[in-house]
Amino acid sequence: MDHPGRPASPRRKSTVGLEEVERIEAWTRLLRHWDSRFRLGIRRKAVIGQLNEVADLLSTPQGAEVTRRLFAVLAELAKVAASMSFDAGQHPVAQRYYRLSLRASHAAGDRMFGANILGAMARQMLDLHRPDDALDLVRLALDGVRGDTPGRVRAMLRTREGWAYAQMGRVQAFHRTVAIAEEEFGADSGRPMPYWVTRFDQAELAGVIGARYRDLALARARAGADHRAIARRSVEYITTALQLRPSQRLRNRAFDLVGLGRACLLVDEREQAAQAVREAARICGTIRSGRVRRRLGDFYAESARYADASVIADVRAELKDRFHNDMKEHA
Repeated sequence: MDHPGRPASPRRKSTVGLEEVERIEAWTRLLRHWDSRFRLGIRRKAVIGQLNEVADLLSTPQGAEVTRRLFAVLAELAKVAASMSFDAGQHPVAQRYYRLSLRASHAAGDRMFGANILGAMARQMLDLHRPDDALDLVRLALDGVRGDTPGRVRAMLRTREGWAYAQMGRVQAFHRTVAIAEEEFGADSGRPMPYWVTRFDQAELAGVIGARYRDLALARARAGADHRAIARRSVEYITTALQLRPSQRLRNRAFDLVGLGRACLLVDEREQAAQAVREAARICGTIRSGRVRRRLGDFYAESARYADASVIADVRAELKDRFHNDMKEHA
């Protein structure tokens, strides 16, 4: 198992120059842009190796600017390592890397990246169905960003807040938070944005809100309350996301398709549900995403009550045949 950082090495006499820092930053940017075409194991080793190198450099005194930039790199690498661990379902490991990233971002003086990490930690809590913990993390993040923060950053955090309310079944709080998220997103007026929020575009906003409408509809359905109008809103938002999503964003598209399939079940559109999930399963076979497989497992569990229809029974059989171990966990 990987461990964040490494023990401090013997004190060096030399310090790191800006040229070396720029090399490390360039390599970190390359690691950031690696995608599913590369084997996860190779990428993970590269990220951990770079993280350990930076932690080793920080174990010796450096100049103020070099130290700040090294901590910023460490924060980014630790977040990448956390995200990979999260995707693989290694939640305790992911939490350790998230905490390391948060400490490093504070040391670098980057409050916005710190808010980004808190938002990612909240997302993990929501994946674990711990909305109260997620809400605490989001509120910390919102407290840490000021009025000059780009609207997209605040909108992203608000969608995590809405996600927590959806899991809690708090309808009014959810609607209020979604409205704020859409308003914050539209408030940007050409201000510079950090690289990590640029992908939170109109398609991502629609996809995330649509998925949260589905969560809320599902919570109400389980409580025996009226849910079809909310589920219909989910279908509308996710359909919009699929229309806007760039074709190369395969993992995002897979999440949208699984979310659409789950929402279609709630409005009893079984043919559409099966079609969407088949497409998501096809993409999942090419991108090696544990989180997408887990969402397919959610569909598998939720679709059991609709399996009297042959179209649903068929797609369930296909999922079980293709992703046997994942579906077994959700049976």
